[in-house]
Order: sequence, then C-alpha cells, then structure tokens
Amino acid sequence: MRHSTLSEHKFNKGEFITQLNSLPLTEFEDVKTWSYGRMPEYLWIGLILKYYGRENGMIKCNFIMNELHRLAPKLSTPRISEMLKLDSNIQRQFYSFVINMGCKDVLAPLTVFITVSKYPAFAEMFYCKDQNIEDRCKTLLDVMEDILDQHSNEAIDIRFIVLYFCVLSGKMKIQKVQADILNLYPISNHDAEIMRMARPLVSSSEMMILAMENVNSQFINDFWRILSKMTDCDLIAMRFPEENRNIVLYMEYLHEIFLYLSDLYITTDPLNEKMKVLLGIATYSYKRLKEIYDHQMFNSISGRSCVRVLIEDYIMMKYLLKNESSHQDIWREYQMYGMGSYKLVLKRLLESESLFDNHFDQQYIEGLVNEYRDEEFLNMDTKYFDKQNIRLKAADVEEKELYGLYYDYDSSFEHGLWGAIRESSFLKCMNPAHKYHCVPDVENQNRLKSVLPDCIMIMNKTLIILNKLYAIPDQLFNGVINFEVEPITK
Repeated sequence: MRHSTLSEHKFNKGEFITQLNSLPLTEFEDVKTWSYGRMPEYLWIGLILKYYGRENGMIKCNFIMNELHRLAPKLSTPRISEMLKLDSNIQRQFYSFVINMGCKDVLAPLTVFITVSKYPAFAEMFYCKDQNIEDRCKTLLDVMEDILDQHSNEAIDIRFIVLYFCVLSGKMKIQKVQADILNLYPISNHDAEIMRMARPLVSSSEMMILAMENVNSQFINDFWRILSKMTDCDLIAMRFPEENRNIVLYMEYLHEIFLYLSDLYITTDPLNEKMKVLLGIATYSYKRLKEIYDHQMFNSISGRSCVRVLIEDYIMMKYLLKNESSHQDIWREYQMYGMGSYKLVLKRLLESESLFDNHFDQQYIEGLVNEYRDEEFLNMDTKYFDKQNIRLKAADVEEKELYGLYYDYDSSFEHGLWGAIRESSFLKCMNPAHKYHCVPDVENQNRLKSVLPDCIMIMNKTLIILNKLYAIPDQLFNGVINFEVEPITK
C-alpha cells in the first residue's frame, strides 16, 4: 500500500488530515479487526498451512472445509469458537476427520488455550503428550508472526479459505467473474499476475463476512490473556552506531574562533549592542554543542535538544539581522524581552507559598533582571518576541525547510511528545502473543542516531553569518567550514 504524500493530506484548522480519515468511515472495534479479533479464530487454519506448506495445505483445507460444511451446514464461517459450540457428537466426528487427515500433531498446540475444562472434546482428541507447553507456545508464535499482518501472503491464504467456506455455506454470493478469479487463487503463486486482482478480491470479500459473523469476544479475549501470560517478552533495542568520530580539531578551531570574536568585541566596540547580542546567541550555541561534545551525548535525547537550540539560535540571528532596519533598536528590544521573561518567573517565585531549594537562584536572577534597568521599568511580554513564533520567523528568513525537517522533530524530544518517548524510551517486544507491545527502556539499552553531523552543519551556518559581519581569520574559518565528518567506524 502506497502511503500518501504530505501534499495529499487535507490541511484544516492546523491539522493535516489523511484522505481516508476525510471519508465517512467507521473504524472497526478491536474484536472485528484481523490482528486482534479474526486471526485467533483462524489460527488453526494457519497451523495446517504452515505445517504442510501452501500447496498441500490448501488441498487438505479444501477437504476439511467441505467436511465441516457437510457436518454443520448452518455454520457460516469456520471460526474455531463457533466449531467449539457445535454438538459434541458433531465435534468428535469432525475432529476424527481432521485427525485422519494427519492434523492431530498439527493442531495440538491449540490445547494451550483450548483446555479440557472448557472444551473437553477438542482438548481430549488433540492433546499430544509429546508436545510440552514451551513447544506448543513456540509453534503458535511462529504462525502468528506470519499472519498478524492481514496483507501477508500467509494471512491472505487463510482469508481465502475462510471466504471459500462462506461461499460453500451459501451465505455469500459472488459473481461468475469473481469466481473465475478465485478459482485460480490456490493454484497460483503470490507473485503471479492474476494475484494482482485475486488478492484484493479476497481481502475485500473476507471483510464483508463480518456482517454475518458471530463475534465471540470472550473467546478472543481469553486467547490473548492466556497466551500472553504463558509466553515471555522478546525484547529488542534500537542501537544506532555509537558516535566515535574524532572532531577534536573541529572543536579546537571552534574554540579559537570564539576567542577571536570575544577579543574583537572587547577591544573594538564593547558597547555595541548588536555585536553583544549576536555573539551572545552564537556563544550560547557553542556552549550547548561543547556540553554535548564533552559528555559524548551525540546519541542521546539531550543531543536532540542541542540541535533544536542551535536551529532556533541560528534562525533568531538571521531574523534580527533581517528586521534590524524596521525597529528603532531591535537588539535592545530582544534583550529586554528575554529579561522580562526572567522577571515573570522571579515574581511568580516571590509570590509562591511553596518556596524550596531549587535550581532557580532568586538572588542571582534578581540581580540579572535589574542589571541594566530597574525592574519597575521592565515589562513582561508573554507573547513571542516580535509577535511571531519560531515557525513564522523561519519562513521570514527563508529557513522553512530547516525548521520543518529538524526543528519539529527535535521539539518532540524537548516537549516529551509521544513520538519522541516511543523512539527513545521503549524497547520493542517481538512476541506476537504480546501484540508486539513496548516495554520501558529503564536500563537505557536504546541508542539514538548521532546528531553530530547536524550540530556541525548548523554551527557552520551560524559561523557563516558571523564571518560576513566580523571577518573571521581564513585559517580558522576554513578549518571549521571545510571540516569533513567521516563515516562512523563500527
């Protein structure tokens, strides 16, 4: 199935809506979905196909379905929960036929959850003492792994057999042209040309059976509850290559550049508000990068926070420069806006009744707030600086792509949104009986992809701005701009 492009989504009131969600469709409840509700019912068919292979399995299933229809003509679908409700004599006749077809050992794993206390006929006839619980569970999990995806070859084969039985029972009518296509299904390979029509026909037709099926929620819920408890998690971690590239020379050049710029500021124009702001923002970016470098956190959540800050700082520098002429003193305004935000936090702290020791130092922050202007003359603006958020600022300075590709992604980590939580803080369980759930990564086994190339790319963009304004010495500037990030060695 081809996934839709961003342009194919409908944008409405700040939300990108998929084409399918734009249609008046009702989502299936869990017990009617394939992976949760229908797959457990037809797992027995999957066991036969898995054991005998597709060709022989299809032949055996054909005989079995015909016999089931003969013994229970009112049965509309081959759901195992419906078969277990049949008269015990009919059940035993049918199970004897299945066993004679050579399927006793094949279906024995089902006795893990189809137990003698609830379903004596099935459990007694299919129990094999040679199969221990671990072996039976493993067999079930192997098949489930193949068929949980309703579009897998194995799942489509099962759905074809279900459809065949439903047509056989007379509960579903199909047109001759459809019958001609379906007749070719069991004797055609999945990569055959006819399957381009047959597979979608099987999928859509099998879905229509839901309208006439009796859903046994209790059986389905018991299946998942029992099998999930009897099997262990099979956890895997996502471990991207550890960042081990040598960037000592890059960081040394970077340090020399900021020493040069700092000395330039002190010796040539220490009262220049524009230079102070630009160097302040750039130095903050440098310090964030140096923290990540010093503690080797390029593969970490904090590394993504660093990329986000570097991008926002870079966009803000470009925005201030572009809009300098339209403000009386944008550099002073920018500083007062930031200190106003500090003042707001300070006032909230002073009026709080739950003062305690924290990382917000009252005396120091109060000194900063009053450093250049008495706070009584300092307003607190709760809107975005210059009344534009970072997205609008990025568009204004023609960095919309940088914002869209990086900033939104890294902001998910900064704000603890679920995408970032799922990527960084969960291990994947590969046990299909656990429905491939996730487990908290308490031991920090996941390793995220390195942000080193991104950090260097954005830092270099920042230095290009500073070089145009303050002419960084060529040796230093070229040392960072031309620095090549080698591939990670494993």
